[in-house]
Amino acid sequence: MAYACVCHFFCVTLQRIRMRMRKWIIFIGLFVAMAVQAAVYTPTEVPNPKKQGQAYYVADPDNLLPDSSVTWLNRCAAQLEKATNVELCVVALESIGEDDAFDFAYELFQRWGIGGEGQNTGVLMLFVLDSHDIRIMTGVGIEGVLTDAQCSQIIHDDMIPAFREELYGDGLCLGALRIYEICTGGDAPEELLTIRSVTNRGQYADEDEGQSDLEFWISFVMLAIFIAIIIWSSSKNSGGRSGGRNSGGGPIIFSSGGFGDGGGFSSGGSWGGGSTMGGGAGGKW
Repeated sequence: MAYACVCHFFCVTLQRIRMRMRKWIIFIGLFVAMAVQAAVYTPTEVPNPKKQGQAYYVADPDNLLPDSSVTWLNRCAAQLEKATNVELCVVALESIGEDDAFDFAYELFQRWGIGGEGQNTGVLMLFVLDSHDIRIMTGVGIEGVLTDAQCSQIIHDDMIPAFREELYGDGLCLGALRIYEICTGGDAPEELLTIRSVTNRGQYADEDEGQSDLEFWISFVMLAIFIAIIIWSSSKNSGGRSGGRNSGGGPIIFSSGGFGDGGGFSSGGSWGGGSTMGGGAGGKW
């Protein structure tokens, strides 16, 4: 009789464990599916770093770069804008699907309005991991200082060698450093500070204004659902803990120093309202 009770107890326990494991497997599967789907971006889905504050210039939603690289890039871009009015934006993405890197960079540049309005001295560095694309796109106002040929040289001589070693943070930091050196050398700062050119963001500026509220509420609802799922799962299985993704070690040559602290803002900022005619260069590694 006692043996039968023990067997029954173990059978019931195993059944409960199987049910809980099945729920967790389903939950993990859905989470992985959502993560994989979220890794493929369109220009409207890339998170704008300026929503974090005016001192942010890097969009790295997939955590492809070490934290130290992101910090360095933000400081470099802040110093560059302070010295020359050039807005440098760095975007690192896992995938853009079947989209062409040039078209993607062009639309993103126009939507965000990188570079000052009336000056158009913006620079966008777009890094796409799965397609091995790197693109530097420039505003028309900076093309006389940062030429297409120089962009191509930066990509092939400085960035691609680092990318081939899987040093993605180093490659982007090298590219940003070369852009900084060119834009702050010789007579370039004076020219960039006094430049005037035509701003033509087209329909993207109007579309972005209408989409901002909708994007906020969609993000809010998705976050609320995700939190509810986590709370429900935790209540069913006490003692569970969640862990963050490790962004990896710091870059070799940019782990510290170079630029002062760019500071930070708690409220969101914005780009200057500039545009591009598609200048710059691209490459693959």
